[in-house]
Amino acid sequence: MKLYMSDFYRCEIFYPLDEIQNDILYYLYQPLIGAPSVHLYMMLHLEGKRMKKNNSAVPLSRLLSFLSINMIDLEKQLRSLEAIGLIKTYVKHHDNLTQYIFQLMSPLSLKAFFKNQILTSLLEESLSMDDLKRTIQYFKVYHENVNDYEEVTARFQDVFTITHRQNSRKLKYSEDMPEEKTKEVVLDYDYDLFYKTLSDYQVSRKKLNKDDEKYVIQLAQVYHIDAITLAGFVKESMESTGINKQILKNKIKEYYDLDHQSSLSEVYHKQPMQYQTTAHDNSPLELHMKYLDSITPYELLKDKQGGKEPVYHDLMIVETLMNQLGLKPAVVNVLLEYVLGKNDNRLSKRYLETIGSSWTRKHIETAMDAYKELMHEDVTDDDIEVKEKPVVDNAEAKSLLDKLKGGSV
Repeated sequence: MKLYMSDFYRCEIFYPLDEIQNDILYYLYQPLIGAPSVHLYMMLHLEGKRMKKNNSAVPLSRLLSFLSINMIDLEKQLRSLEAIGLIKTYVKHHDNLTQYIFQLMSPLSLKAFFKNQILTSLLEESLSMDDLKRTIQYFKVYHENVNDYEEVTARFQDVFTITHRQNSRKLKYSEDMPEEKTKEVVLDYDYDLFYKTLSDYQVSRKKLNKDDEKYVIQLAQVYHIDAITLAGFVKESMESTGINKQILKNKIKEYYDLDHQSSLSEVYHKQPMQYQTTAHDNSPLELHMKYLDSITPYELLKDKQGGKEPVYHDLMIVETLMNQLGLKPAVVNVLLEYVLGKNDNRLSKRYLETIGSSWTRKHIETAMDAYKELMHEDVTDDDIEVKEKPVVDNAEAKSLLDKLKGGSV
């Protein structure tokens, strides 16, 4: 939609925000849509409360003044709120006048938010692992175990007595009372093709209930799975009692990882000829450096795993080292061997990037130069988590590199 300062708007709210909903907005929605969009939502909510007393529409220029933003930002933030399910927008054109109604939806409950595969996946991408854990921890409620206690709560009939008078009026529910309204993320998907393909696989549509369908389509959106491929995964995940969601998710993630390996390029490159090791005495160290010159980082990781395909996550770390830091293939191979040896055969992204960025600044371009640099490498990056940060001791490094010389790493 194209907005103009002369356009008018009205806000409608169905239910006041409570404390939990505020926390959900700031801790769960804000990482996805950004602080400006949440700020706009809160401003529109205030406007909705004001307009319950004064129903007149006001120009959009009012929002621009209160929020100190321009029209482009307002359009962008409104679209984010609409897409995430926090606002419904209606427009009417009459007598050269355009008027919008912004209906504010309540944020999803905690249970509904975390059941939504799209929103949880976006949150995982937006927050670090530590921040995600802290956020989930914040919403957890701890209760005393009352198994050893006796409940002594008073019952209603023990306290209250209801007497009926003649001609008394019955209390009726009022339709005007506020009621919370939420809106799920709206997804466009080829349902017809999905169910047609599922039918071709002899799988009845009745095998999927509404919750199953929502879960399956959300996974397809998160991992960009087309309808035909998705139907195949659903068939393979079917059991006598219905669909096994964990099997389905694992199959889709495996497919996604394999499919996206084709987007990798640098991990399949070998060391350029001009940066390869020139052997003088064919020592075990020189021979090992020449070996690292002759293979790609992909081949090295595969070899370290006994010939099994490296996981996409590890390959992406290596791709980042080569793309963003510009490290040469053999230099990356030395770094990979070193970090795997120091970190219990796990690749720590922060640790790799800390050493790798240092080597980039020092213009380390050959495997031998990388090896020599490791002889006195010292990592002091305070940002590396304690559990992932190997303490680099010169004696330990020398011991490890002595093994390298013998080709035993």
